[in-house]
Amino acid sequence: MENFGRFEFDPSGSTIDSSTVWSELQAPFLEFARSDPKEFSAALADAVSESGGFAWFGAARTIWNLVGSDFRCAAYDRVRLAALEFLRSNGVPASRVSAHDMNFWREQHDEPWLTGPPAPPLPTPVTPLAPGESRLVARLTPARDANTVYVQAAPGGGYRAVLEMSNSSEDSTRLRRDWLGAGTLRDLYTRIGGAFQVPVHWVADELEPFIPLPPSRL
Repeated sequence: MENFGRFEFDPSGSTIDSSTVWSELQAPFLEFARSDPKEFSAALADAVSESGGFAWFGAARTIWNLVGSDFRCAAYDRVRLAALEFLRSNGVPASRVSAHDMNFWREQHDEPWLTGPPAPPLPTPVTPLAPGESRLVARLTPARDANTVYVQAAPGGGYRAVLEMSNSSEDSTRLRRDWLGAGTLRDLYTRIGGAFQVPVHWVADELEPFIPLPPSRL
């Protein structure tokens, strides 16, 4: 379960051979999971209860994969919540958590997923954009085709952040789409930093102070 949890969390960054994930880490449990989902969930939750960490995450994702995303029972809820609290305690941003898991977590908690300091005080310098400038401010991953973020003046006034990405995994054509907007460049930097929560692979020096949280520990 720990191996599967590490793979599910970061497939490209794990050392696990993806060709063996199904045959070795999931298929052996399929018959039990499908025949008695509640008993399978209880047995798996008990098996990883003392392991913690990625084993919790692997167990939660195994139940999700083999039984179904809409399945609920007390044992599954218990291990799923433990897995999410493990991610949260290690500073994993909400962008790394599935919408389904985030909705589940919010059912259990009223407080924000992560919190950090407010935006930098006004003296923090923000360089004005030159006329027509499209400024690169972030690169999300080290991949050659990584998504990148630019800031520009918006046609109707104010400023916008534009996300540039490949068209698809089969088509490397780069496309741009509007992502965030704000009335001032400082406010736009604040919104970008709040959306990232933690530093991405590369951020421009003047955007960095607007990212409220330290890097994830995972």
